[in-house]
Amino acid sequence: MTRTLRSLGLCLVFLLAGCAGALQWSPQQDGGAVEPAPATYVVQKGDDVYAIAFRFGLDYHDVAAWNRLNRSYLIHPGDRLVLAAPAGSLHRAPAPAPVAASHAVASVPPPAGNSPWGWPVTGQVVRLFHADSPLAKGIDITAPRGTDILAAAPGKVVYAGSGIIGYGKLIIIKNSESFLSAYADNDEILVREGESVRMGDRIATMGLGRDGRPLLHFEIRYDGKPVDPLAYLPKR
Repeated sequence: MTRTLRSLGLCLVFLLAGCAGALQWSPQQDGGAVEPAPATYVVQKGDDVYAIAFRFGLDYHDVAAWNRLNRSYLIHPGDRLVLAAPAGSLHRAPAPAPVAASHAVASVPPPAGNSPWGWPVTGQVVRLFHADSPLAKGIDITAPRGTDILAAAPGKVVYAGSGIIGYGKLIIIKNSESFLSAYADNDEILVREGESVRMGDRIATMGLGRDGRPLLHFEIRYDGKPVDPLAYLPKR
């Protein structure tokens, strides 16, 4: 009897350790890093304002204003964009003051009432958001490779490609004038740039992270700044 209880206790310890390890799993070269913005940037083939702003952690409204782009945000390969505010320019209003959450700190409060966001995939969260980490600007969710990735909120696909280093096959959806959502490390992209999607629409299938594990790296950005997705997604 004592031996049986001891064995059950060891199994419980290993199980709990495995769960804790999953939430702390953080491959050094996984996606989610925000690169420091250079003073200027030469537009490459496949770039758009949304992708450039996302890559450098900027608000696409600011990038457009600094470069006097019209509402079409049209740019061409070879164009040189300014990625810093000119002297004397006005910035957009800062995000509201942070609010505390049990798992992290969000840069803006979650929406009031029923959340307009849904989970992009059913699976285990294996890495949490950490505002002070350059490699944890979102959450990582694991499930079997090929699992459907769903739009977490309605919006317009503004980027679908693999031109941003560290994100693999990436989809960026403009959910509102302030919010973008990003879905990285996909196996197959099922939507095109300019396409409108509803919450729950299939947009991709789950691929592999850089360490070979199947995962989705998911981010939500408010005015260009990463915020904790768990502050917006329904509790489960």
